[in-house]
Amino acid sequence: MSEYYRHRLRQLQSLLEPGLRRMLFLSFVLHLIVPVILSGVLIATHRTPKVPVYRVNLVNKPVKNPRAGRPDAAAVKKKKKVKKKIAAKKIPLKKKKTVKTPAVKKKKPPVKKVKLDKTAETDLQKRLAEMQAKAERQNKLDRIKAALATQRAELGKRDVQAPVGEPDGKGDEIGISTIRYIEGFIKEQWRLSQYQLPSLDLQAEITVVYSTEGKMRSWEFVEKSGNAQFDNSLRSAILKSRDLGEKLPVSGTFEIVFNLKDLQNR
Repeated sequence: MSEYYRHRLRQLQSLLEPGLRRMLFLSFVLHLIVPVILSGVLIATHRTPKVPVYRVNLVNKPVKNPRAGRPDAAAVKKKKKVKKKIAAKKIPLKKKKTVKTPAVKKKKPPVKKVKLDKTAETDLQKRLAEMQAKAERQNKLDRIKAALATQRAELGKRDVQAPVGEPDGKGDEIGISTIRYIEGFIKEQWRLSQYQLPSLDLQAEITVVYSTEGKMRSWEFVEKSGNAQFDNSLRSAILKSRDLGEKLPVSGTFEIVFNLKDLQNR
């Protein structure tokens, strides 16, 4: 029996040679590393920072060198100084003395007390409770509407106080850039419900040529979204923008990217 065990030990020692041990260790490490690499955990992801989406206020005119500011800020109108008129002094007139006549007290007719049945009384109480609940609901709605109105007024004030310009503007002119104005004008003509499309992850790029008179010369798709309905909605919006109704500071070819999410959030 001892010789048999010695023979088995020799076999095990021959199997566990240094080279074989290394191969077993390497195969074990590879079996661990390969699934981790395939899962994508170790791959570095590069996230591009989201650019803030501004709703272009078309009240602001396009300029060649816009200053720093917000394209969605409303143009502030200068108030004209009104000269105060000096009112003429009024001469007080003498009041005529009025003779007071003694008031005759009218006798009120006696109020007859009406006795109600129990059923009529319960119906009346129910109606009064319903009327009270309805009045409370109306008061709540009125308070909510008032709060929304004040919020809108505050947002409007902030928009007016913000300077008109571009987020990265370095010029000294009050207004927005030409490409921002064209992009905003086309977006205003765009119409399509989000429920008509299967996905919001759609994007298309176009080039459009405008003259300084604000007239479109030509346009074309650089890259379509792959969704015919979305591309057709952009086409109709571009065709409606043949005339901007405003002169441009510069003419040329402008590349514009239209993203469905940005269009829905405008």
